[in-house]
Amino acid sequence: MVDRNNVKTIAVVAGNIANDFCRDLVESMKNSIPSDGSVNLMILPGEVLIMDEKKEARWQFDSVFNGIYNLAYQCEPDGIIFAMGSMGWMASESDLNRFFERYKDIPKVLVSSEKQEYITVNYDNETGIKEAIDYLVNVNGFTNICMLGGDSLNPDAEERKKIFIKCLENNGLPFREEFFEPTNMSTHTEVPAQRLLDNNPDVQAVFCVNDTTAKGLYSVMERRGLRPGKDILVFGFDNTRMASEMTPSLSSIGPARETLGQKALELMIDQFEGKEVSSVMVATRLYGRESFQYDVHMYSNRELMAAGEEFIYRLFDDCFYRYNSSSIKRTAVDLRRLYYEFISRILKAYKRKFMPYEEYEEIGNMIDVFFRNGAMEYTDSEKILSCVERLQNALNIIQKSIAVNSLINRLFLRMKDDCIREICKKNVDQRNSAYTDLKRMKDHLICGFNYQNDREKALTSYFKSLDLVCIRNGSLFLFDKPVVKQGREEIVYPDELYMKCFIKDGEIHMTPQDRQLRKTKLLFSAIMEMAHLECMVVFPLVYERYTYGLIFCELTEKTYNMGGFVAINMGMTLKLLEESQI
Repeated sequence: MVDRNNVKTIAVVAGNIANDFCRDLVESMKNSIPSDGSVNLMILPGEVLIMDEKKEARWQFDSVFNGIYNLAYQCEPDGIIFAMGSMGWMASESDLNRFFERYKDIPKVLVSSEKQEYITVNYDNETGIKEAIDYLVNVNGFTNICMLGGDSLNPDAEERKKIFIKCLENNGLPFREEFFEPTNMSTHTEVPAQRLLDNNPDVQAVFCVNDTTAKGLYSVMERRGLRPGKDILVFGFDNTRMASEMTPSLSSIGPARETLGQKALELMIDQFEGKEVSSVMVATRLYGRESFQYDVHMYSNRELMAAGEEFIYRLFDDCFYRYNSSSIKRTAVDLRRLYYEFISRILKAYKRKFMPYEEYEEIGNMIDVFFRNGAMEYTDSEKILSCVERLQNALNIIQKSIAVNSLINRLFLRMKDDCIREICKKNVDQRNSAYTDLKRMKDHLICGFNYQNDREKALTSYFKSLDLVCIRNGSLFLFDKPVVKQGREEIVYPDELYMKCFIKDGEIHMTPQDRQLRKTKLLFSAIMEMAHLECMVVFPLVYERYTYGLIFCELTEKTYNMGGFVAINMGMTLKLLEESQI
């Protein structure tokens, strides 16, 4: 049993967790939590501030929403991880310094930051970019390679541009300014993408500073009848899940082994244990997909026929590349070992030119179990299908035995069928879930406007309907009075607030009036202990300049996608109830 007095709580200050980079970063931290329960994570997601004065309303809302960051010192966590790569809202170095001054006495790790006075975890941008450019030039013979970059104020974007230029010049290709177009690093990059293609009609490949930027390029290419991977090779950076879900799937540079989130959590735990730590660079590599076909490992006929353990595990790690960076329950099927079992038996059957039908049935059952237990969560559909195809084609060329080939080819077909079946099942489940979620959200909003003559009853009805939205475990807190932001002053939440209800396994429990008062600084540890969870996320209930309270939620697939939306809707409803004076 875990000694709750020794459990450390880490606050993760991040950007919008619906953003792919931020989501993948947080998920990798969540998956790296020690199995002994000695560490809890509390995610504090904000927004990216738009500094343009013409968008004052948006700036005002985001700055109020970002008040959530103040919980990182008000609640006195044991350590803080700052996901700086997902927080583009700091206007200047002086803003950054004032921000960090609040946390000077708390152990810190910064992710994607150039602040050398702190412990940081950064990508080694050069290894992956060099791998991609060298391949394009030396293998494909390309000479016209361009880049959709980022804002010059973004350190990562600037470094990737410098490395891109260096890699071109090291391969004997002089850089010209028309090879580069800056972007805001969002999905809205159509205009700079148009300029890049207009200025470079003979472009052969485009490097996008991140995966998100490639969305705009894809749109422009589609309108011009150009296909990524066929007419122009395209690759991004960060290797987010979005890259694998684009059409065609996007090749991208990402962590070679451990992720940014894994390493950041490891460094924080080392600090807790009194170990000496230093900043770390995470190696990167290129993950090939349809937009830029590339295989990091090529295998020989000798390796196939030897059916060696190291070789088979390498096949698994290349294809199911997310598995080693994920948290696997002790009771879960060991997919890596199961893959070794059925692939090794297939390769051995090829070697001896014989497979008994009983063994064929056993291997088929292993394949079914492998895919039924979530193998597709750790790979991309295009990647697994192409890997199976390559392995099948190679073995058919090597082995001419018709009898054994017939059974083995049927097993490969079974792999493809299981893969496609799981993809279709996931798509159907997501579509049905989205429809159900929207309907439940509507019902939840309606509950906030019952009891037109009694505001307290209306609030109770609204809170009791929280089981209709994406929250299965969590707590809802309100301030005695809304916190109102005046101008650009900093938001500080009150020292006390009221727990109106908590949700356990989808069941709502209203808190008695005499037990609602809570100390803000004790929230993190109290919430974690009550929920018996290792990772939660907290959102402010915001409307315009007003913050009404906080909602703590278990971090799940639904809260990644809908948590912020639910909180904003709750803030709006609370504001309307307040103004209605019912």
